[in-house]
Amino acid sequence: MKTNIYSYKLIGLKNLIIIALCILTLASCKSSHKKLLEGNDNDAKYEAAVRAYEKGDYYHANQLFESLIFYFRGKDKAEEVNMYYGKSLMEDGQYYAAGYQFENFVRWFPYSQKAEEALFLSAYCKFKESPDFYLDQTLSQESIKAFQDYIAKYPDSPRVKEANKCMDELRLKLIKKDYTQAYNYFKIGQYQAAQTALKNFINKYSDQTQYRQDAMYYIVLADYYFADGSVEEKKKERWNAMILDYERYEALFEKFTDKSKIAELKSKYQYAQSELEKYN
Repeated sequence: MKTNIYSYKLIGLKNLIIIALCILTLASCKSSHKKLLEGNDNDAKYEAAVRAYEKGDYYHANQLFESLIFYFRGKDKAEEVNMYYGKSLMEDGQYYAAGYQFENFVRWFPYSQKAEEALFLSAYCKFKESPDFYLDQTLSQESIKAFQDYIAKYPDSPRVKEANKCMDELRLKLIKKDYTQAYNYFKIGQYQAAQTALKNFINKYSDQTQYRQDAMYYIVLADYYFADGSVEEKKKERWNAMILDYERYEALFEKFTDKSKIAELKSKYQYAQSELEKYN
């Protein structure tokens, strides 16, 4: 028992020594980085920045590259420093700052061989910053525009395929936001507004089969509730509108809709027909 306790104490002591050494190493590295960052040996800074970038230490790399931008302005390494700085920001997850840096690179070095890559990465950083669909989509729209500008300028680039893929993802986000906004009118019982918003959505995105089907489904339901809650003199007109929308939905989607939805709409359709018979 005593031996075991002694062994545990030795293991604990070894672990403490290892932890202490790690802390000392980190402190030493931090101290040398700070010393280098605040010093005037810019060639040593550049070499250390490149080493940090290649090791994946993007946090320290972008600090060093940032400190070198002014020094190397107008010199041979200016392009490399600016490109490295943008990439280290991007790899560190600072997409907004990186996108701004790549835009600057294109302005400062328009004839550089790296200008094409920088233009693509400026659009890509906006893509990475694009928020969830239910939030403001200004960055998504800016990213789409930036990718379109890139493709227009470099139509034969191998990056065009990736640019199109990113744009498709962004467009789906915009479509989902527009659909959700239109559907929300139905959700809160604003059936007339839902009819208008959902029909506008269909006209805007006629090629989006999935959302188009859902939109038309809720149009028929909105028609039904709107007609059923209308004043007497408006009911005939609104039941007719509901019947037409249902028949259009059935013709387009009967084979693609689950049976419970078809049954639900059909029962409402039959009710609408019976209501119309009163007026006829």
